[in-house]
Amino acid sequence: MKDKLIALLKTLGVLTDDKVDSVSKELDKLDLDKKSDPIIDPSKITDPAMKQVIEALSNQVSILGNQNKTLLDTLNAERSARENAVKLQQDQAKTDQEKKVGTLVEQALKEGKISKAKEAWLKDLATTKFELADSWVKDAPVEKGFKPENRTGDDDKGGAPAAKPTSMRSYMDNRAENTASLISELSPSKN
Repeated sequence: MKDKLIALLKTLGVLTDDKVDSVSKELDKLDLDKKSDPIIDPSKITDPAMKQVIEALSNQVSILGNQNKTLLDTLNAERSARENAVKLQQDQAKTDQEKKVGTLVEQALKEGKISKAKEAWLKDLATTKFELADSWVKDAPVEKGFKPENRTGDDDKGGAPAAKPTSMRSYMDNRAENTASLISELSPSKN
């Protein structure tokens, strides 16, 4: 019994290795491994009053033993349910975190804030310190040589120009044309 109790205390993290000897000595004083007294057999008692008391005590002991077993079963079921609920919450939190990190990295790649080479770095940073990574992505400049994916010419969604303008003049003309078309689209007279 003593050894089982020490093993249980170690497993629960209550007992450290340096305290095992002192706890063992204290448990020896309690005589935990001592055999319990034998149960008194009421049929061997001749005094009717004493026989009745012993039978009543035996019945109470068996009732209390059954109640104790029921309580232990209930406690174990509650512990198991709580552990499962905690595990589910941890799994959901991990899944949500991975989704947030993936979305942040994908956004940074789309916006040209990072190159493919820095994808693993940002993912590691976002996994450990999400707020810092999110702040960095918001404030980061667009990488040199970034070309938006799946964008061709000036489409209805305001896509980037397909090719760089040859001069500042053509760039400004193109910009003025895009601005004028946006203004006409957003003007209240069209609605």
